[in-house]
Amino acid sequence: MKTFAARWLSGDERTLGLLLAVGVLTMAFFRLDRLRQIFGVASPEAALLLLLVAAALAWWSMLPRGFVWLEPAVLTWRDFGAIDRERIVAGRQARGWLGRVLALGYLLAVTAAVIGLSRPWVLAGGAFLLATALLALGATRRVRRDARLEALAALGLAAAAVAVRPGPLGIAVAAAVLVGPAVVLLARSGSVTRPEVSRAGRDDLVRGWRDRVLRVVGVQFLDVGMLLPAARPVRGWSLRRPTGVRLAWVGIAARARHVPTAALLAVTAVTAHLALPALPDELVFGLLGYLALVPLAGGLGELWRSPGRRRWAGLSDTALRAAHLLVLTGCAVAWALPVYAWADWDVTVLLTVPLAAACAVRTVTGAAPTYDNTASVDTPMGSMPVQLIARSLRGPDLGLVTLLFVPVLPVPAGAAVVAAAVLVAVLR
Repeated sequence: MKTFAARWLSGDERTLGLLLAVGVLTMAFFRLDRLRQIFGVASPEAALLLLLVAAALAWWSMLPRGFVWLEPAVLTWRDFGAIDRERIVAGRQARGWLGRVLALGYLLAVTAAVIGLSRPWVLAGGAFLLATALLALGATRRVRRDARLEALAALGLAAAAVAVRPGPLGIAVAAAVLVGPAVVLLARSGSVTRPEVSRAGRDDLVRGWRDRVLRVVGVQFLDVGMLLPAARPVRGWSLRRPTGVRLAWVGIAARARHVPTAALLAVTAVTAHLALPALPDELVFGLLGYLALVPLAGGLGELWRSPGRRRWAGLSDTALRAAHLLVLTGCAVAWALPVYAWADWDVTVLLTVPLAAACAVRTVTGAAPTYDNTASVDTPMGSMPVQLIARSLRGPDLGLVTLLFVPVLPVPAGAAVVAAAVLVAVLR
């Protein structure tokens, strides 16, 4: 508590930021009519579905154990009793877990106020959030043994909730069932202040630090390429003709670990369609499809950051973009068909399938950001060059402009607009 007060209540810019954040979060409760107008008013069942899937997404984000890191310099010069590496990692894990608990609790409170949830629905939702929070705490306090099992558990809970659509009693029963495994995992995860995961060795700590540096620098300098996932070795693939198509498949196969994330985003799309009826279907479908495809397009991003690799491929830039767009469109179709069949979507959402692939290709094929343009504009993150902002929005800008026309035009005209957007992504 003293550390929190010293860091956030010292009267500097952090204190101001904390006060502004609290004010913005509190303002939502005084703008309920506006929120109902923007998102619509769904049934209590659909509103709780959104909360359950949000819980799956929150705990999914903790499963990679991104809190396990420590700087090599610290491990070299201060690792002789000057620091307690186990306590540092444990505190980082606890803060990340508590922050997600508070965010989900806030989401439950806002949802209850907007929808007007009755007490049984609120109690059931709170019980489920508490049970999943304990389960996630027990799992992330332990060393990761089977990533596939953890992914299946989070994805299975979200998919089962959307498929069954339980009432308050069903949600409460599910929460009670999850408490048992949560207690077992917590009991086997070590002491309160020294969980099992905090005993990571130097190699794991440095590897986590390197990943974190990439993410932090990528965000601070608005470099999307640094945020793309790295490939993992794959075998049994040939790069004979058609070389561009085979390269695209190899890039996706090397990032197949992100397929469960795409599946969870598919469940999220169905839930958002049910729980946020005022949002345009094309926006929900296209945005989540784009987020599912971008990690799989990392192979093309690696090619674009290395002119030597592009020359080695022996293909023009246009041919490489077209080949990857073709393969990514196939992946988008595989993602979209179950989502479309799962809920009652407008038929125009199918036009966003090639659009999502085109936006993903455009995102990863931009030039590396430059910082020599002094023309700046004020943003919530400070003064930033206009050129840098434009580079960071490359990809989503094409999708947003296209989605301004697709919902209001006849299907043939909308298809023509999407075709034009695809052509832009291939040629530029």
